[in-house]
Amino acid sequence: MQAAESVLPRYKRLAQQLWEGIVHAGLCEGSRIPSVRTLAVQHNVSLTTAMQALRWLETQGHIEARPRSGYFVARRPEPSCPARATAWPNPPPELDAQARDHLAMVGAPCAVRLDLAVGEPSLYPVDRLSVLLRRRAYQQPDLVGAHARGAGHPDLLREIARQAMQYRCELAPDELVVTNGCIEALNLALRAVTRPGDVVAVESPTYFVLLQMLGALDLRVLPIPCRTGTGMDLDALKSALDETRINAVVTIANANNPVGSIASDADKAALVEMLQARNIPLIEDDIFGDVCYDELRPRPARAFDTSGNVLLCGGFSKSLCPGLRLGWIAAGKFSEKVRALKYTTSMATAELQQTAVAGMLSSGGFALHLRRLKSALQEQQSALRDAVLRHFPEGTELSDPRGGFVLWLKLPATSHLRVSTRPMFEQARAEGIGFAPGHLFGQGGAYDDCLRLNAGYRWTSDLEQAVERLGALARIAVAASQEQRATENTGKRL
Repeated sequence: MQAAESVLPRYKRLAQQLWEGIVHAGLCEGSRIPSVRTLAVQHNVSLTTAMQALRWLETQGHIEARPRSGYFVARRPEPSCPARATAWPNPPPELDAQARDHLAMVGAPCAVRLDLAVGEPSLYPVDRLSVLLRRRAYQQPDLVGAHARGAGHPDLLREIARQAMQYRCELAPDELVVTNGCIEALNLALRAVTRPGDVVAVESPTYFVLLQMLGALDLRVLPIPCRTGTGMDLDALKSALDETRINAVVTIANANNPVGSIASDADKAALVEMLQARNIPLIEDDIFGDVCYDELRPRPARAFDTSGNVLLCGGFSKSLCPGLRLGWIAAGKFSEKVRALKYTTSMATAELQQTAVAGMLSSGGFALHLRRLKSALQEQQSALRDAVLRHFPEGTELSDPRGGFVLWLKLPATSHLRVSTRPMFEQARAEGIGFAPGHLFGQGGAYDDCLRLNAGYRWTSDLEQAVERLGALARIAVAASQEQRATENTGKRL
């Protein structure tokens, strides 16, 4: 093949290379392509050769010339050319199973998104935020033109502290650091209080990104059972503390992801006291606190902290503006360490969106929006739950979330032989239906018979059909498990 290519004229080889690049990039009809001069410089050829390559592609109908504008893609390219393979939809084999399935879930498009804990854009005040962003950029051009520095814009820091007062949690603006989403806040918190090889206790099941993060930081995970209704099992945690040296604990006390539980104030206070007595830092992920369904927002565990031992992580990705990726951390006595880590990690967070969100919070618009959002989420959660009850196998266990976006399911066991949702995951994705398989939320296949569904989208007939199809796949999985069990029993008798 290489020998055949070498005898092609230089301009045809350049044209072929350019067309393969167009296909690989997925450029659609009307996309501008590099100019004659740019091609000549990039590929170290003469202007004549570059012009010949473009004209040849034009004669093939691939591109078109527009007077005084340049060259543009003339038709949508079909992926028939030998374009370079991308590794994004199919993660490299050296990654573990959890990481591969995680990347496949977030990296590939899906027709029906029951997988990621996200809400549809219409649930958020996009128009209002867009107006605030434009206004701030016009009134304060330095927010875009100047270099962002510091822990966060003072307006947003004050508003975060003011909002916390409404649920009886005292935060000082000077302990706050604005981050690029709550994920960065959790990462900074873990790095501030642990070292590689340390043991971190987490609720089980728990957010799969947290588990991936712990692995990336070379931290050892100690799972603590999470009770469906009330959160982390404090008796189990106490036993673990008596037997194991634990360096930090992570909790999602409000609307645990994935089971949706909310710990009581008494349990939150007991957890804080238990760890404070042992000088073990508590990292709290409160990203779903604002979207708990009750009229009164539940207090975070940090509200019961008197020693600065709790690092509270929050943000606006679930409650106000998913696309802006704004989070924050109130790090207590670890504030200086977190500030230093933030500087060496991402230096600062862009301030334009901070001021827009601060304006939304100060105007009272946030409170009005939250009431509407929580009502919509609760209604969608109820519709999803009813659909699962209609279509999934009898005996399927469902969570009854008190907040957040997600529903946690456990498929019925067959004579003590658990059903795996992994084949369901692969088949459903092949059909354009996404869900989060349970094994991502634990270790060693602990939740292989579970799955998480997202209720962030308004209920439609498409969602109904998707849940019906998932229910059918679940029945197939249960039947396969029963057949495997029968085969094993037959083998034993023989």
